[in-house]
Amino acid sequence: MALTDVPGLGPKSAESLKAGGITNPAELMAASLADIEIMGISRSIGKKLRESVTSLFPDIYGDFIEEQSLEDIEGIGPTTAKALREKGMNIHLLETTPVRELEEKYGLTSNSAIKYQSALTDARGGFFTDALTFRDKVASTPAFTFGAESLDQLFSITEYQTQGIRAGESYEFFGSFRSGKSQLCHQLCVTVQLPRELGGLGRKAIYVDTEGTFSPSRITQMATRLKAELGWDKPVEKILQDIQYARSKNSDMQMGIASKILELLGEAPQEYGILIVDSVTAHFRAEYAGRGTLAERQQTLNHHLSILHRVADTYGLAVVVTNQVQANPAQFFGDPTTAVGGNIMGHWATHRCYLRKSKGEKRVIRIYDSPVLGELEGVFEITEEGVLTSTE
Repeated sequence: MALTDVPGLGPKSAESLKAGGITNPAELMAASLADIEIMGISRSIGKKLRESVTSLFPDIYGDFIEEQSLEDIEGIGPTTAKALREKGMNIHLLETTPVRELEEKYGLTSNSAIKYQSALTDARGGFFTDALTFRDKVASTPAFTFGAESLDQLFSITEYQTQGIRAGESYEFFGSFRSGKSQLCHQLCVTVQLPRELGGLGRKAIYVDTEGTFSPSRITQMATRLKAELGWDKPVEKILQDIQYARSKNSDMQMGIASKILELLGEAPQEYGILIVDSVTAHFRAEYAGRGTLAERQQTLNHHLSILHRVADTYGLAVVVTNQVQANPAQFFGDPTTAVGGNIMGHWATHRCYLRKSKGEKRVIRIYDSPVLGELEGVFEITEEGVLTSTE
C-alpha cells in the first residue's frame, strides 16, 4: 500500500514524508510525532493520518497507542506547546516538574502550571490506583543483567521474577577506592545494550564522570568478553557510540548536566536505559569544606539528587550513582566506614549497596538497604575481561 492511499494524505504531504524517509504506512506508524513535524506535517494531522492507517489495518494496529503530546492537554494550544518545547519541556517532564520550576524556567504562571498538571493527571486516571494494579505494574518493570551470575542472583526478586538492575529504580554503590564501584558501572554500560533475549534492554547508556575514571578501553575489554560468551554481534565501535559521556569538573557543571539530561531524554525517551553518575558526591565534598558550609552543601546535594530521581520517574531509566566513604571516629567496634552525604544520601536510593575489597581481585558487595532485597552479600571478581562471578 502506498502513502497516497492513506485517507487524508495528499500528494504534497506524501512527498514531504518521502523526503524524510517515510515511504509506506508501516514507517508512518513507527515514526514519532516529532519526526513527522520536522517533515512539515503538524502533530494534529500526523495523528489523524495514523488514525486512518489504524482503521484500515485493525488487525495489525488495533493495539496501537498514540503518543501523547503537549497539545493533548486541555488549555495548551500549538503556540504555547511550541514555546514550551523550545525551552526543553515535554509531556513526560511536565508531570514531574515542580510548579515553582515551571514558573521560573518555563515561564508558566502558577495557576496555568497547576491546571496543566491536573489535566494531565486526570487524563491518566487520577492520583490513585489500587495496590494490585500497582503491584502488576512494578512486576512488569524490565531488568537487565550485571554480566555476572552471582550479582544477578543477589539482586533477584522472586515475586517479580527479575534479576539484575531494574529500570526506573535508583542504586547507590558506596565503598572505598578499588572496591569495584566504577568497574560495575562500566560493565552496566555494556550489558544494558544487550538485546532482551540476552538479558539486556537493548538501550543506550549515559555516563557522567566526576573523577576522570571513565575508560573506553575498559569498555572494549568488557564488551569483547560478552560478545564472545553470548554470541552478541553488535560491533564494539557501536557499543562505544551508544554510551553518551559527559565529564563534570565541578558541582555546578554536574547539576547543569543533570538538568540537560532531562531535556535530552525528552527528545528520545525510549533510547536510554541507564544513567550513571560516578561519583555523585566528589565535587560537593571538595567544594563545600568545613562545618560552616554543611547545611548549604546538603541542600544543594538534595536538589541535585531530586533531579536524578526525576530522570528515573519521568523516563524509566535505572539511575546508578557511586559514592565515597569516610571513617566514623566515634565508632570503636565493627566497621567504621560510612557513606558520604549523611541522611540526604541515605534516604535517596531505592537500593544502597556497600562494596569492599577482599582477597586478591575478589570484591564483596552487600545489600545495605532495600525495600525488597534482603541484607545479603555476594562475591565477584575483577579481571582483565571485566566483572565476573567469583570462582569460590
